[in-house]
Amino acid sequence: MRDEYGLSVYSPRLDIAVGPFATHERLGHEYDSILRRPIVEEFLRILVEYNRINLEAFDNFVRPPEYEDILYMNHNARCFMAIEIEHLVSRKHLIGGAINASALGRFGVVIPWSDEKLRAFIKLVRYLHYLRFAEKNTFNTTNLLIITKEQMDTALQDLKIRHMEYS
Repeated sequence: MRDEYGLSVYSPRLDIAVGPFATHERLGHEYDSILRRPIVEEFLRILVEYNRINLEAFDNFVRPPEYEDILYMNHNARCFMAIEIEHLVSRKHLIGGAINASALGRFGVVIPWSDEKLRAFIKLVRYLHYLRFAEKNTFNTTNLLIITKEQMDTALQDLKIRHMEYS
């Protein structure tokens, strides 16, 4: 993003970015075609379900997004999936990681490395949701999925097993 529109713009670095990468053009239609692949849809639906479980474990203030709510969000994403892994960071860094994942990815994923960070991400999403509810300026995190490292591992293993069964 350093040369974006000839401006000197903050350029966040994601922990993991899954391409294709939109550096000088929009790739929304390409991301749409990726989302039509059955294995990709299956994987993302699993992550959306884990996100629902995580948000609802806290309370029911935030209505977890459905897969269809996320599909066409962030059509001008920089990458297909933006992943931030948060372990030993302050709450301010955690907020930055969540916003960067959501802003830069068609699907943003945050992976809290501890129960403390999981609770912090949930509180952050609740706060941003509250701001919208109270008609304050806020950031839309509908495409942000909070997935524990164990859930991500399980999702990948399950998908691998299912994919091998179909092959």
